[in-house]
Amino acid sequence: MCGITGIAGQGSGDVIRAMTRTLAHRGPDGEGYYRSDGIALGHRRLSVIDLETGQQPMTTRDGRYTIVFNGEIYNFRELRKGLKSRGTLFRTRSDTEVLLEAYAAWGKKAVQRLRGMFAFGVWDARDRRLFAARDRLGLKPLYFARTATSLIFASEMKALLAHPETSREIDFLGLDDFLTYLYVPAPRTIFRGICELPPGHWLEWRDGQISLHRYWDVTFDAESQPLAESVEKLSATLREAVRLRLVSDVPLGVFLSGGLDSSTVAALMARFAPEPVKAFTLGFDEGHERYCEWEYAQEVGETIGARTQQLTVPAQSAELLGAVTRHFDEPFGNPTSLLIYQLSQVGRQHLTVALVGDGGDEVFLGYPRYRGVALGEHYRRVPGFLRNLAARAASRLPEPGNGNHLPRRMREFAEGCCQSPERMYLQWVSYFGSALRHRLYSGDLAGELRDYDSSEFLLSLFRRCKSAEVIDRVNYVDLHSFLPFNILRYADRMSMAHGLELRAPFTDHVLVEQMARVLWRYKLRGNQSKLILRKVAEKLLPRRILSRPKLGLNPPMGLWLRGQLKPLLREYLSPGQVRQRGYFRPAVIQELIGDHLRGRRDNSLHLWALISLEEWHRQYLDVNPIPVSNSASLTPAVAQ
Repeated sequence: MCGITGIAGQGSGDVIRAMTRTLAHRGPDGEGYYRSDGIALGHRRLSVIDLETGQQPMTTRDGRYTIVFNGEIYNFRELRKGLKSRGTLFRTRSDTEVLLEAYAAWGKKAVQRLRGMFAFGVWDARDRRLFAARDRLGLKPLYFARTATSLIFASEMKALLAHPETSREIDFLGLDDFLTYLYVPAPRTIFRGICELPPGHWLEWRDGQISLHRYWDVTFDAESQPLAESVEKLSATLREAVRLRLVSDVPLGVFLSGGLDSSTVAALMARFAPEPVKAFTLGFDEGHERYCEWEYAQEVGETIGARTQQLTVPAQSAELLGAVTRHFDEPFGNPTSLLIYQLSQVGRQHLTVALVGDGGDEVFLGYPRYRGVALGEHYRRVPGFLRNLAARAASRLPEPGNGNHLPRRMREFAEGCCQSPERMYLQWVSYFGSALRHRLYSGDLAGELRDYDSSEFLLSLFRRCKSAEVIDRVNYVDLHSFLPFNILRYADRMSMAHGLELRAPFTDHVLVEQMARVLWRYKLRGNQSKLILRKVAEKLLPRRILSRPKLGLNPPMGLWLRGQLKPLLREYLSPGQVRQRGYFRPAVIQELIGDHLRGRRDNSLHLWALISLEEWHRQYLDVNPIPVSNSASLTPAVAQ
């Protein structure tokens, strides 16, 4: 795991150094550069495999190709064997050299052979061409921008902002996306001049021209086969996915919540690992009864013989807002990032690599919205006037924001089922809906956005999926939106803030493709989600873990904003502060605050998103970005 930078065209060695050193947190173990006519490459290394000889940038023996690479190629040994049979000679044991030689042998088609998480750039000195690619699901980031004379790219936007020709101008379309989804989906970013290479895409630059190509997609085309056969196939693929992710020359462990996903990963890991698994989990001082899973994690740990440690997260973790913002480089509204930041901080004291259960909800239909979609298909048979009456009644239910999500979900379900399935899903995954944004925006901002529709991002994904099943289409959209731009984005930024590598077996593209060929009814049956995964886990986990309801890794932000974090509302969202920015109408924000504090609506995510936006504005637009540092972070308590 590393940080990479590059300048193709006319660039300065001093600039590439400045860009690369902003990524020191991603690669604390080394620094390297390559410069030649028309190219400058930089690399910060986190040593995981081949600690002695895997330095980058790395060049082929003939000097034609040079690579900078961030990620892990899990099938590198298999690829290495195939390349050696073709006569390739290797100088290292690293997956970097295997990737480099694979590109030398097969060109851009090499990407199709990779099984792993990756973002890389390869310079072809003979053809003076840059090729860059990103993994299929988007685990590793890659950003790029154009200057007057060059293409520049990097693992994070802060490196691009270190280039003197990169504009800091805000993209108001990106702002609208952020308020809609709490993230900015690729290829757009919050900066008008910076793009994110979408997952499953490659980029080619030559003679000042850029071309982008999508090389991977997942097709939902269910095969008719017995459930038992699907379970057997999944079990074999999942075992392989976990085993491949245990290759490491540094300490390795697991983030264990006590839920089905991470517990299954931990149990399989324990079967392959030569020594007891090191497991870390979270607890909370406040809201313990609704948010803490330590009891379950401990039971799993005892069952599989793991060494477990609990991290207790105080409400003051929101004081990490400044540090978290600096690692995202743009506003990000999911407060789970605070928890992953602290968990990674403690985990890094013991580990360099941690396995996680990320992706399980998207691959196996774990979110409540999947059950809602299935139920909604039946509920739409109720006459429309009765559905409208139910929606109005549900809208009057109080939403205390104390971890009890039932009132909110009842309201969202009743309101959503008065619309098409696509619009219902859009409403469920949107935060500032179109009506609220219309009320919120000042006249100037509304004018900037009058011809833009942020919902088109998700609706276009619905159209792209050809499955006749509504749940399959929703699943497809989640795999191309919520997973890469929410879950995997905060997982990468918050772990790499501390030089910790996370590996997610459920995002293995072979497994994702396999599950897309399985009937959705094998994943979701009645009120039981992840049916097929539970069948696999029956022989691995205690019965109580298999039957417990989903909790999810979320902080009690609703409670925090009514209690210890209430001063943030005055500091960041006062009418004077909002009026000075000029983006929003202060009265609407005060209405959101009042409804939340009175328990009428759980607006915790709305308010946290607005606070995050203000913090980002202060750091990146009011002044130059603050250099990344972990010195301001809190030290969480660890319980054995």
